[in-house]
Amino acid sequence: MKNKIVISSLLLISLLLTYCGKEIKNENLTENDAIPVKIEEVKYQPFQQYVTFYSKLSGTKEATKGAMIGGKIEKINYPVGAYVKEKDVVVEFDTYNPAAQYEQAKAAYENLKKNYERMKALLQAGETSQANFDAIEAQYLVAKRNYESVRQMLFIEAPFDGTIVDIKVHPGDNVKGEAALFTISQTYKMRSKVWVSEKELYQFKKGMKVITEFNGETFVGRIVEISMAIDPMKQAFFVEVEFDNPKGILKSGLTAEIKILTYENPKAIIIPRNLVNKDEKGLYVFVVKNDKAEKRYITNGRESGLYYEVTSGLNEGDKLVVKGSAQLDDGTNVKIIQ
Repeated sequence: MKNKIVISSLLLISLLLTYCGKEIKNENLTENDAIPVKIEEVKYQPFQQYVTFYSKLSGTKEATKGAMIGGKIEKINYPVGAYVKEKDVVVEFDTYNPAAQYEQAKAAYENLKKNYERMKALLQAGETSQANFDAIEAQYLVAKRNYESVRQMLFIEAPFDGTIVDIKVHPGDNVKGEAALFTISQTYKMRSKVWVSEKELYQFKKGMKVITEFNGETFVGRIVEISMAIDPMKQAFFVEVEFDNPKGILKSGLTAEIKILTYENPKAIIIPRNLVNKDEKGLYVFVVKNDKAEKRYITNGRESGLYYEVTSGLNEGDKLVVKGSAQLDDGTNVKIIQ
């Protein structure tokens, strides 16, 4: 009987110890199983989506003047960067050019001009007939047009007010007819054409914001024109953009990074795409709620670089897990660390 009592006591003590041991063990596991995570509070932020191109800039009005005849370059009157007025002579050819016969045309014009002015005075004085005056006037006008045409061949003028952005010849050069001589540009505004496919064209509208940078400065422009027909050579549509350039910092011929703002949301929820996971139900992230991980399925809207715009699934103030999510599942105990 005593032996039975002793055995029963021992069994009871063993069960109690085993039970207590399990309780202690479970308590320790619960504490140790809390996965350390870092969080960030979800806040509304502005979200922008840009489409980027690389394209050359040019002035809003730009022209390259070419030689009208072949010959020797006698003089260049303005350097690159100079601002010139319309009809300022930029490049001069040698006037002793057999093809132009400049001296002959000039002499004929000057002689007939004197005769014209003399006959005009005689007509006003009543000392010659209208017929004589008309004949001299006709000869004078022909000589004047001929001289001006020859002069335009040898004295190359600026076609409009602008800046000389390129000179392609030097004094003493012998050039062929139609050779490019210089380029003039109106650079207070700069333009660029980017080329897009038919599928991309729908994204763009006149007036959209455009950004480019040069020498550490940011220039904000807009879309000013969108082609309605496909270019047969490029098999693409052009989108033309324009930037103000009052200080002349942007240069003609510069290849610039053109960023067109195609979408903007001033109050968006944005998260890095590396936080987003995917399973058979869709895209999800983890948030912390009551010291536990909560699996949240999200809907993403637009994407921009490394970021998603979240349109549903997250709310302002949610505690988004930004580190430690790889070890989490829905309901996992977590411990927020700094």
